Amino acid sequence: MKRILLVLCALLVATVLAAAASRPASHSTDSALRQRVEAFLNRTIGWQQLDVLRVDSIGAPDASGLRKVKVFLKKGTQQMTKTFYVTGDGREIIDGDVTTLSPDPFKSVREKLMLQGFPSEGPASAPVTLVEFSDLECPYCKQANQTIQQLQQQMPGKIRVVFKYYPLTKIHPWSMPAALAAVCVAEQDSAHFWPFEQTVFDHQDQLTPDNAVARLHDFALESGTQDAAFQSCLQNPATRAKVEASIQNGNEVGVESTPTLFLNGRIIPGAPDPTQLSMLLQHELKFAPAPGEHASNGTLAGKIHGQQCGMCTPLPPLPKAKP
Repeated sequence: MKRILLVLCALLVATVLAAAASRPASHSTDSALRQRVEAFLNRTIGWQQLDVLRVDSIGAPDASGLRKVKVFLKKGTQQMTKTFYVTGDGREIIDGDVTTLSPDPFKSVREKLMLQGFPSEGPASAPVTLVEFSDLECPYCKQANQTIQQLQQQMPGKIRVVFKYYPLTKIHPWSMPAALAAVCVAEQDSAHFWPFEQTVFDHQDQLTPDNAVARLHDFALESGTQDAAFQSCLQNPATRAKVEASIQNGNEVGVESTPTLFLNGRIIPGAPDPTQLSMLLQHELKFAPAPGEHASNGTLAGKIHGQQCGMCTPLPPLPKAKP
């Protein structure tokens, strides 16, 4: 009996010592995860200028490995506690959708946005790239266009706007002819696209399925486009293929309606509120790349110009897996 008690005592001591030894590692792991979550939230919702953004608790992994994270948010008199879930490996955070837990969570979307060869306005070195999936027949796209123009005037040199074709042909009967005409205008001279776009938006309520082709032709010539080349472009199968490729690219990055904007990869569905979009732009400028970190050729294929996390502080490393 005495021998059994000694064995039990030894086991108990070993268990207590093992538990004590494991506590600092667990605390260290939670601390690193807390920093990663706070860095992620600062980038994604920090633009709202919250008074308090605090991770209150991190739960133990559930049966599936997910960890519940309680976050306290406060602005003025409004406050709330929001729940997130972090995957067992600490790489993804879930808030309705699974998002990469990173100080630059929009990078994967940026890398999917195929922008080379599409109309763009603003310096290639601009710290913010605003990609606009738009339908020229869509009244909300007209509204979004006005907001974007206002912000370009308020923040000269800070924004590069890239237009992507996304005609909603099921509800807008002349949206595809408008997109095809826009491609052909831009093919001759991208500088002609912007006055063409503005003219179409200005006369949106005057266009019908019966007169759209003729009116779009007139608008194209008014923008400075040469007629023969314009007509030839409309007959070229590559023109429609470019519009369809733009639609497909939109589908790949989550576009479901127009307008849909991408601010350095952050998706903004619907016509944006001017004040909110301005706040988002100002917040994104904090993460602009350091001088000299922009690519030299100004192309936007695969990733936008100037990886928008040139000044981000890297997140703490992921905890090492237990052997």
